[in-house]
Amino acid sequence: MGSSISVQITGHVGSDVVLKEVGEQRVASFSLAVNRKTSAGKQQTLWVRVNAWNGLAEVAVKCIRKSSLIQCEAAWLRQSAWIDQNGEPRVSLDLDANRIILLDRVTRNEQETEQIPF
Repeated sequence: MGSSISVQITGHVGSDVVLKEVGEQRVASFSLAVNRKTSAGKQQTLWVRVNAWNGLAEVAVKCIRKSSLIQCEAAWLRQSAWIDQNGEPRVSLDLDANRIILLDRVTRNEQETEQIPF
């Protein structure tokens, strides 16, 4: 039997969704803040870059907003490294979502006016 990863994270979206074309594919990317409290009561935040491809990218652009509470599922994580605007090296944890669940409460008026496409 081979090895595998199954990841499920829940957090608040920290940036607007950015849609890009990569070759003939579309990818929607955004940051997700995953918070926890340590045993000492200190707040810790892990930032994860989420990438949603093709059909899921279209859903992300239409339905996800900054501060939305969502849950993402993925089968792989990877580290990325880059140089920021100040010339400082940075790293991030990236995942390619294969499922996104919107967890924000929807008011009755929003339910009547907007249909979620999944």
